[in-house]
Amino acid sequence: MNNIEEAIVNITQNIWESILGLEVQRARDVAQLSHATREKSLTGCVQLAGAWEGSVFLYCTATLAGEVAATMFGTNPDTLRNGDVEDALGELTNMVAGNLKIVLPRPCQLSLPAVVEGIDYRIIVPGTKIAGQVLFESNSHPLLVTVLEGAALGSKRASAARAEAESKET
Repeated sequence: MNNIEEAIVNITQNIWESILGLEVQRARDVAQLSHATREKSLTGCVQLAGAWEGSVFLYCTATLAGEVAATMFGTNPDTLRNGDVEDALGELTNMVAGNLKIVLPRPCQLSLPAVVEGIDYRIIVPGTKIAGQVLFESNSHPLLVTVLEGAALGSKRASAARAEAESKET
C-alpha cells in the first residue's frame, strides 16, 4: 500500500465513522465491485489543481448513497428529496479530497464536486494514472475511493529531482 492509499484508508474511515457514524472497512472481495456495476450507482468527483493535479472519485451503489444521504440529513431514505443523494455524495467526495490535499504538495485547490449516476458506466480523465485506489465495504455495499494523478506531474517531479541531483554534483 502506497502513501496515498494509506491516506485514503485513514481519511475514509475517519469521515465514515466520525461524520456518518457508520462502519467502513477495507473489502476483501473484489468480485463484489464487479457485481455492483450492474446496478444503479453514483460516483462523486472532485478535481485538484495546483502543485499537485489530479482527481478524487467516490463510487458506490445507489442504495449505499441513499443510506449515507439519509444519515447526513437525519431522515429515512424514503423521505429524501430530489438531489439530496447527489448533494450528500458530492459533499463526502469533497471531504475526502479536502483531507487528502493536506498530504499533497501545496498549494492545491479543489473544484466543486460533480456526481455521475447510472448503470455500467466509465469515467475517463485523459492524461492521468491511478495514484491510489482502495475498495471498502459499508453496510454490505462496496465503496471505491480512487485518486488519479496527472501523468505529466510524475514526469515533472522526476525532471525536478534529476535537476536537483545534478546541481548538487557540480
